[in-house]
Amino acid sequence: MLPTELSRYVAAGCLSLAKTGNRLPDEIWSLVQPGEWHHLVSFTDSDSDEQDGIRSQHQRNGNGHHQAAQDHAGSHRLVFLDPGVQHCLVSHPGPLAPFGALLRKGWVHMSLGISLNDPEMALVRVYLLPDDIENRSIPRSDAALRKARLSLLAQLDFSRSTWRGETSAHCSPSPLPFADSEETAALQVGEEQQSLLQMFNSMPSPDPRPEDICDLDVRDAAYRLLNSDVPGLTTTLYLYQRRSAALMLQRESQTQQVLDPRLAVVADQLGSPWYYDAVAGTVLREPRHYDAPCGGILAEEMGSGKTLICLALILATRHIPSATPDHLRTDEPVIRRRVGSLADMAAACITRNSVPWKHVFCGLGSDDVEYPRCVDAIRRNEGFYHLPPPPRRRVTRQPATTPPPTKIRLSHSSLVVVPPNLVQQWKEEIAKHTMGLKVLIMDKKQQLPPVEELVEYDIILFSSTRFERLWEDHPDFDRTGSQILSSPLATIHFKRCIVDEGHKLGNSTMHKKSNLHLIIDHLQISAKWIVTGTPSKGLFGVDNKTPSQHPNGGPRHPTRQQVESSPDMEREDLRRIGSIATLYLHMRPWANQWAEVGDTPADWAVYVMQPRHSARSTGSAACLRTTLESLIIRHRLSEIGDLLPSVDEKVVWLDGSFQDRLVLNLFSMMIIFNAVQSQRTDQDYFFHPRQRKALIELVSNLRQASFFGGSFFSPAQIHKAIDTAEDFLREGKVPISAADEALLRDAIDFGRLAVRNSIKTCANLFREVPLYIQNFPFGAGREWSLDLEDGDPVLTDSRLVSALQKFLHPLVDAPTSLQIMFDSGRFAERGREERLKGIEDQVPNGEAAAQQKGQQKRLAGNTEQGQDNSSPGRRRSAILTNLMIPKSDETAISAETAAEADVAASLAGVQLIATASAKLSYLVDQIVKHQQSEQIIIFYENDNVAYYLAGVLDVLQIQYLIYAKGLTPQRRAQYVATFNHNPKFR
Repeated sequence: MLPTELSRYVAAGCLSLAKTGNRLPDEIWSLVQPGEWHHLVSFTDSDSDEQDGIRSQHQRNGNGHHQAAQDHAGSHRLVFLDPGVQHCLVSHPGPLAPFGALLRKGWVHMSLGISLNDPEMALVRVYLLPDDIENRSIPRSDAALRKARLSLLAQLDFSRSTWRGETSAHCSPSPLPFADSEETAALQVGEEQQSLLQMFNSMPSPDPRPEDICDLDVRDAAYRLLNSDVPGLTTTLYLYQRRSAALMLQRESQTQQVLDPRLAVVADQLGSPWYYDAVAGTVLREPRHYDAPCGGILAEEMGSGKTLICLALILATRHIPSATPDHLRTDEPVIRRRVGSLADMAAACITRNSVPWKHVFCGLGSDDVEYPRCVDAIRRNEGFYHLPPPPRRRVTRQPATTPPPTKIRLSHSSLVVVPPNLVQQWKEEIAKHTMGLKVLIMDKKQQLPPVEELVEYDIILFSSTRFERLWEDHPDFDRTGSQILSSPLATIHFKRCIVDEGHKLGNSTMHKKSNLHLIIDHLQISAKWIVTGTPSKGLFGVDNKTPSQHPNGGPRHPTRQQVESSPDMEREDLRRIGSIATLYLHMRPWANQWAEVGDTPADWAVYVMQPRHSARSTGSAACLRTTLESLIIRHRLSEIGDLLPSVDEKVVWLDGSFQDRLVLNLFSMMIIFNAVQSQRTDQDYFFHPRQRKALIELVSNLRQASFFGGSFFSPAQIHKAIDTAEDFLREGKVPISAADEALLRDAIDFGRLAVRNSIKTCANLFREVPLYIQNFPFGAGREWSLDLEDGDPVLTDSRLVSALQKFLHPLVDAPTSLQIMFDSGRFAERGREERLKGIEDQVPNGEAAAQQKGQQKRLAGNTEQGQDNSSPGRRRSAILTNLMIPKSDETAISAETAAEADVAASLAGVQLIATASAKLSYLVDQIVKHQQSEQIIIFYENDNVAYYLAGVLDVLQIQYLIYAKGLTPQRRAQYVATFNHNPKFR
């Protein structure tokens, strides 16, 4: 218990002053005994009368003796330090001189004592005056004093033992956390060790509390959501969908108070709580709260029905209009040109106060009774408010011309912005799950209707490209010279804005906002939501179960043991979430501005990011968790995993083919050449920090090469790397270890082996996956091969085989003509033409080759990243076109004559027996096996994979559709519909 004089202060921590090196007055050691604490007098002008009396008495009797004063309670006595000794301590160059101003102004109080276990050590107890106490009498805006207090806090030892007078070698640089129990303290320690991904997956699932909602209409809507009894919703919601939608509604309508995340709840030396911001040095006795964002991030798993959750929320609240912001409300009476009817006055009162009326007058309820005359009166008296113009940025001598305020209309509308490829999906979901919604779809170049029509829609659905074009189609400038939005949307107050796949908003920064950000900043919106299963690249669902706990023998999602997150990835993920919280949701205190009075900006990178993310980050796990929970709504996988359709997962381990292993070892060879010749130190080393871009490209190429890497590394590139390595060994200018020399020689030997491999050479020459064809027609496969070798099987590729099929197809019904063509040599001549064309297609023209050569960057040892130099344009056009050749009629080739029988037998015996890629061979085998009875979806990482696979499917005449990046949204929707309803497409 502190004396009355100190009860307003926080008993924080101690300063330790050694007898030697701190210029301490010698009188301290004789005047102060161990276990005694002598207080320093504060010279603030705001002391109470009692303190003035104590100081006067102390000064009258201060001839070298310490004097005691008793407080009102009579239970504690303050013993004051000799004035001369205090002057030596706080004056320049005394040890407390940097903090003398804090003491004089009353920002701190101090007392001096001698260590109980080290008589050569003096201790100074420091009491802090909280910023939320006595602000009128003791101002806290002095920047110099705040800086001095921050320096003092950085030097304090907050340990309890030091406060009791026992010094030790180990000090506590931070206050002890205030915990109600040992379990709470242990939980806080465990949180500090959690990764961001673990924290994301261990967030509590939504737990809405409709009883806490004050507005009765909103509370009723929340209960309807929880019961899946929403008028117009034709689909019964799962329990988790109901909880998510209800919590979204609760966050929209019932603003939650959250503790300022910059503050840590800590305990003083008496065990009482106080609130501390270690970065700014803020000290508070009472907590400071902010309103949680009105909106957030709906981050349910992919396939869990996030679109349906949003539609349910819109349906449940479509009768509730948006409301005038509190700070723009006015009690001024409405002045009419003439006396209005009772119906008009009642209607104006309804709209002005945002009273829900649609479920009463528009037949949205169970009775389905409409009142058109009442509706007409309400629409004649629309709800609105006036938005004042923004303040002038700077004062000028020009006369101030204040523009009129903007009239903002209240509405029932929700604004939805989705990627172009999801517009069709939203249209289908609306038609499938809802009825009665009035929807306006703005895609492509449709013109916006007037405001009077816009406010009548329940949903205004924009494609993101069409929405961002508003910034260019409707530009204007305010009186400050800043561009503003003059679109009709800027005169409507929307209930909410939903951005589907909105994680892309995390790419923006304060100084480089996307057009979507700029437009939304100029709109009046009550609640803002982002819908995405992955708020950032490194945040996704992780299964807490082990593989043995899953009924199908394997986890649906990666387990914690299978996922690792690096500090670099976490930092980037947090940066993206911070951008969303600051620029889109305008979440306090991260969106605070310097111009605001009574508040200060908060740096997300400092307070939220953890020390492992950067040197300037000081955030705690508690701050991070609190922030995430106030932003994100999602269920844990364990709670929804059983509700999703069952998936039988099977992991197939493939042994790479000889060509697969050959190319992957070529990458290893290049890395060895680079590592040894760069000595693993300089900037020519792949793994040097300055070569991050080259390393990323190398890893990307390795991933591509795992499907098939034959097109990587030409013989010339391999030869050059080998020659450089041999010159390096022969010259011996750089000493290397015996192990490195052996490693380098092994790599050289392997390079020579790779150069001699003819299949690898052909694959690089044609940029194709080699195929093996057995029983080639008439034994004439040499001219249609890649290596111009006789024998069986024939080494060729899908392009040559497809050309052969198209060449032979018109002659299938004319075996005599076929025989003549073979005998005349036309068959072999056409093969040579197609082979030469395949080579020419891969040779760039002179200008392109020179530019490509100039752009190539070589590191130590003439090593490259293995960039595939094939034309991406040609491959992209190839995979967007399915050149399917109709299967010939089995009766077309008859055996009427011996010659016809020979031709038929020659063609019928042709077989595709293998490819040079183990992955491609496995995929083709599985497609052929299941294509008659199953529809098959194949996901691929890059266009080359689709190109190689499509070539083989063309050869086998298997119909397919490719859902590639180059497809238009309409073509994508057409492909999906075709795949779902046409059994021919497997």
